[in-house]
Amino acid sequence: MATTTNYGWTTPDDTALVKDGASAIRTLGSSVDTTVKNLNPETTLGDISYRSSTANTNTRLAIGTSGQVLTVSGGVPTWATASSGGMTLISETVASAVSSLSLSSIPSTYKQIMLVFSGITHSNNSSAFDLRFNNDSSSIYVNMWMKLSDGASNNAASGGTTSLVGNDTTYSIFGYGNGTAGLQRANTGVLIIDNYASTTKLKTIYGNWGGGVDTSFLQVPQYLGLFNSTSAITSIDIFRVTGAGTFSNNTNTSIRLYGVS
Repeated sequence: MATTTNYGWTTPDDTALVKDGASAIRTLGSSVDTTVKNLNPETTLGDISYRSSTANTNTRLAIGTSGQVLTVSGGVPTWATASSGGMTLISETVASAVSSLSLSSIPSTYKQIMLVFSGITHSNNSSAFDLRFNNDSSSIYVNMWMKLSDGASNNAASGGTTSLVGNDTTYSIFGYGNGTAGLQRANTGVLIIDNYASTTKLKTIYGNWGGGVDTSFLQVPQYLGLFNSTSAITSIDIFRVTGAGTFSNNTNTSIRLYGVS
């Protein structure tokens, strides 16, 4: 018996007798039905199919759930939860009456981490604070910031000054402190650390914050720094390098660490 080129369906030979026609049609119809079903295995609204390792046979992929996206895993398509590209709260704490705070066990699954803080003050007449990564006190920190400070109307044209600062190689420094007891406005700001989980690249740090006294912000620095290390950042330590004391125990403070996808 003759067969078709692509699917091998059985068809009558040119010399076959007319009396065999009905049987040949039934045989061909059954073959077509089986092949079409193998190529269309979907059973439910929204199902899709993809080519399998078996010739002329597709595999059914059941419809996913709301919010899922189609991706590839193990060489075949599959439904998976969409990567939102947004932020995930890793941890949140307050600046309680302790000499240091540690944000530890930072997962390595994000592209960046972002530290958002507000209400931080210190008992040593200052709202300034410092950071280290992985509790590393080596001289591997590069600090540069442009600050606008001490203007009557919070700008350089009204008596304030701008300056570029870069020092403190054993830690990163943040916040404002003028040494006047009881007048410190709590610091508020944002700090982003890029590529923090890399074990082969250095880590760029950037952000800004405001801090001051009474009802005025007297420093508004823009910060750019570098953690000059190829170690992945797994913890952040918040403390004061100069001046003994503790952070103020304010329950309305907020120190949030986010992972950025």
